[in-house]
Amino acid sequence: MKIAYIISRYPAISHTFVMREALALRKLGYEITTISIRRAPQSQLLTENDKAEARSTHVVTAFKPLRLMAAVLLPLVMTPGRFIRAIKTANRLRRPGVKGALWAFFYFIEALIVHRIARQQQVEHLHAHFANVASDVAMIAAALGKKPIGVRQQTVQTVPSSFSFTMHGPTEFFDIAHHRLAEKARAAKFVLCISDFARSQLMSLLPPEHWSKLHVLHCGVDPDQFKMARSAVASLRDRPVEILCVARLSPVKGHAILLKVVEELALRGHDVHLTLIGDGDLRHSLEQLAETMSIAHRVRFMGSVGQDVIHTHYASADVFVLPSFAEGVPVVLMEAMAAKCPVVATRINGIPELIEDGVTGYLVPPGRPDRLADAVEKILAGPRNAERMALAAHEKIRRDFSLHTVAHQLDHIFSLALHRKSPSAEALREAAGGERDLPLEERAPETAVQERAK
Repeated sequence: MKIAYIISRYPAISHTFVMREALALRKLGYEITTISIRRAPQSQLLTENDKAEARSTHVVTAFKPLRLMAAVLLPLVMTPGRFIRAIKTANRLRRPGVKGALWAFFYFIEALIVHRIARQQQVEHLHAHFANVASDVAMIAAALGKKPIGVRQQTVQTVPSSFSFTMHGPTEFFDIAHHRLAEKARAAKFVLCISDFARSQLMSLLPPEHWSKLHVLHCGVDPDQFKMARSAVASLRDRPVEILCVARLSPVKGHAILLKVVEELALRGHDVHLTLIGDGDLRHSLEQLAETMSIAHRVRFMGSVGQDVIHTHYASADVFVLPSFAEGVPVVLMEAMAAKCPVVATRINGIPELIEDGVTGYLVPPGRPDRLADAVEKILAGPRNAERMALAAHEKIRRDFSLHTVAHQLDHIFSLALHRKSPSAEALREAAGGERDLPLEERAPETAVQERAK
């Protein structure tokens, strides 16, 4: 099965989970073409995997003038009906005002380029990550692929006529009208929601007859990538407590709250050290804040770190703290839990679907440095309980958020929604010598339905 993944910028440090997903699907037999609206800067390519994906990714805004002209003129001349349909789709997604009209025009041109790439790669379906520009472009490009009435199936060249997207949040939920979430969800073949919370937000925007197309599919991590041996929390007495946070330096992540946690713990007599991994516009102001609070010597700003070394930081941390004000289901929390690092996070959005308070970590109200400090103290005061929670968290990741499990769930959704045989099931079928030896969920959709009816 040939599917194009469309992302606003790929590869990117904050979108590592998209790369993991694409690579996992390729292992299952999918042909995944990656299309990035904008080119990823060199500063984002920290590993060999990043560089390899960047080389093979099609960049929409990097199209040469002649190729751009062909992408625009050929659909206009050869399929004017589809061209007009795509213009109407772009207009339907348009934001108010002159600026909205201008951006709708840009998205339309970008969709023409995506459509051309998809045709050349014989792509069958378009899938966008995030309900942002990527899903706008995917929706318009899918309109370009609608098959005209009266043309025989065998005479129509393969073109993607359907799209889907992964609903992450929380940013898109801040301005539902701006992101046209209802319009996109109604037009999509299906929508993957990374949490029950995300699905519920879309359900509130759609009539019940559309709810069946909303699937909850978690992001996944490979637990084996984070199995490096850890230091015991019980040995904290002779060294500073190492607190770790991995998140881009932006207001929604609440780093200023975390600096107050360090200040509070120091006042309570704890020798603490904070490592911040990630970069962003707030770095300078956060460094100044740490100086003002006289805790700069306790805080280390690491900047961006590649996936090939991130596991070493989880292994050396005594507690992972994420003080965010809004989140989806943070992959960094999954990574910390996979690494058996005790975790503390805020009780917001999809996080409670990942962390059960007092069982797999601690949850506290957002914006409360005192409660965050209390939770960190609990971990320091009860190393055995912290270890028990960390082991339970690790098992939860292996059971519910393993990349292997998520990839097979996604394979099943793609196969059923697009009425195609699963590439992984096809390979198993060939190895087994026939479909009857396969589990029901691994059989081709039409065969599985027949079997269930018996």
